[in-house]
Amino acid sequence: MESRTILIYSDELACAEYSAAHPFKPLRAKIFMELLHRYYNLQEDHFRIMRPEPLDEEILYLFHSRPYIELLKKAGRGEFDPEMFRAGLGNDENPVFKGMFDLALTIAGGTHGGAMALVQGEADTVFDPISGLHHAKRDQASGFCYVNDVACAIADLVRKGFRVASVDIDVHHGDGVQEAFYATDRVLTISLHESAATLFPGTGFETEIGVGAGRGYNVNVPFRAGADDEVYLSAFEAVVPPLLDRFRPDIVFAEIGADSHREDHLANLNLTSNGYTRVVSRIKALSPLMLAMGGGGYNVYRTAALWAAAWSALTGMRMEDKFTGLVGGMMYGPEAKAGSIEEAPFVLQGQEKELCANEAARVVRYIRETVFPIHAI
Repeated sequence: MESRTILIYSDELACAEYSAAHPFKPLRAKIFMELLHRYYNLQEDHFRIMRPEPLDEEILYLFHSRPYIELLKKAGRGEFDPEMFRAGLGNDENPVFKGMFDLALTIAGGTHGGAMALVQGEADTVFDPISGLHHAKRDQASGFCYVNDVACAIADLVRKGFRVASVDIDVHHGDGVQEAFYATDRVLTISLHESAATLFPGTGFETEIGVGAGRGYNVNVPFRAGADDEVYLSAFEAVVPPLLDRFRPDIVFAEIGADSHREDHLANLNLTSNGYTRVVSRIKALSPLMLAMGGGGYNVYRTAALWAAAWSALTGMRMEDKFTGLVGGMMYGPEAKAGSIEEAPFVLQGQEKELCANEAARVVRYIRETVFPIHAI
């Protein structure tokens, strides 16, 4: 059987880091690989691994400004320029370190290479766990993101004539991707995230629906802090399937950040693996071609476990613990810190549940009344 799934991975990229104390840890991808070997029968006919290669620099300029990229190059060489501070470089959030431009270029190359593999018929599903740097702006680093790999890859597909949808379930609003395509109807961007009232980056209100030709093609579903699986899934089903069905994309970019999980320490939603994997499965079912990107997730072991749980939805492979009954049982290796991949449900109770459900219903109502008519839904 010919493999129809590609996993983009390299040990070198997974072992990179911004700094020892920085919360963004590509190491999550290495732990994810360990879990795949534990839980899945990884045969070559089920998927293949593609090594990420540095992006052709010219593709960066489909979104980023040349002066900004020159600053990144300087920073990567260990040179200083006071303009770096204006560009969001050199702070605790986006530290400067030697080799940073090469790292960003290779991450972007993996995303672009995965997209090209899809449209060239090499696969119907690609997962790149280290990609999805959706906060980087045209001329500014933001939110641990130096180069917006998502915007660059989508921009290249658009100039090649493809219709692209971006569905972002990372807990943080995909503000850089929104900026890139806010005025075009060639890209449908949908971001489901914790409300700007309580979380970075302070954007992504439901009223941000695009301008000009792009009006109605930028959709935000902000959730009240505390929202659980039930609230999240209800809003997802009300908004995402009708829009994707009407837009009919050639390819779907799916940012499947795991920081919406209730154990992530940088956010405040209450998703479990149950809601998370259900959403990933639904996006997969709605996508003719799907590029899944790891995005955020700052509980390192839980993030790896969520990606491993999502692997079944992405590939159709069945999860099975080959070590059940042996010494260590379900708590072998990474699970000793992450806990079991499969979780018990969590249901928010009382007034908080009512507040979260009412806020999600209000947002969905606004989208139905304002965005849906533009698409004749």
